[in-house]
Amino acid sequence: MPTAHPFSCPKHMVYGPCGGVRPNGDCEAAPEPCPFADAVVVPPPIETGHRPRSLDLGTAVIDLVLPPADDELEAITDIYRSLGAIALVGEHLDDPRPHIPHVNARRLAVLEQPAIVTVTGRWRSTDEHGDEIARLIDAGVIAVHCVTGDHPAARFGPHATAPFTLDGTRLATIARTAGANVSVGESPAAPPTADRPARLGAKERAGADLAILNHSGTADDLIGFADRVAATGATLALVAPVPVVTDERSAQSLAAFPGLVLADGLVDRVLGSVTPRATGIAAAVAMGRTLLDSGRFAAVNLSGFAHGLTAVQSAELMATIAGDLE
Repeated sequence: MPTAHPFSCPKHMVYGPCGGVRPNGDCEAAPEPCPFADAVVVPPPIETGHRPRSLDLGTAVIDLVLPPADDELEAITDIYRSLGAIALVGEHLDDPRPHIPHVNARRLAVLEQPAIVTVTGRWRSTDEHGDEIARLIDAGVIAVHCVTGDHPAARFGPHATAPFTLDGTRLATIARTAGANVSVGESPAAPPTADRPARLGAKERAGADLAILNHSGTADDLIGFADRVAATGATLALVAPVPVVTDERSAQSLAAFPGLVLADGLVDRVLGSVTPRATGIAAAVAMGRTLLDSGRFAAVNLSGFAHGLTAVQSAELMATIAGDLE
């Protein structure tokens, strides 16, 4: 069993650690050691280990926060579909409300936009999680992205909280049992980094078909992580993260997520340029090409936003990057 700590996990995780462990090993929600950071990786007790299934992910999976207006969403999905891109819809703490996963999935299904839609372990009972996953399957999502989710204290201060029922590993088993294709997350740069490949292997056996990685340094860092995952015997598809940093606000938005690490010098290079947006786009294209050319990744995940652009203009920016990666 995992090593016991006097400090218990604020997310009530059973199969941790989450991706928000801080560089010093502390929990994302409190200045206490993560109770899983020095623990042995414990696989979930499943009768039969699942094997991953192959999914057609194209080249680019692009983050999308759905705008309230249907005409704006239609314009964005027109851009995505022209590229053959898949939308990755999160369930973030600061999303505009209501952003219910199955409602988002149905809006995208009407527009025939392929999507991977996130379900976090927050707010719902176990039965409600099962109901939400069933609705996503009915909406025809490419995959259900199963993650524990950020703790509110990591974003909004020590007094912020939320009820957590399930961690990402247990959600993955529920989704796979229900018949969904299953996506999971992983943060290669979050401690304990040596155990992260084995955690993905455990998530694969729990039901994951693919893993979308969090920003974790350079392309070489990510390629090295992919090789370590393969060395464990895991064969699930990996989607590599490509940060789109075009201004100070876009850098701050990415840095707000616990467990995320950008390549050294990227932000300074973009912000120090006389044409920061063009420099950020070029950096994203270069990184994406390196990752795809390595043969280790099924696709890349473009995330970030440009300050001062509308949602449609941001989609056009992402399309510029994705088009250059074809």
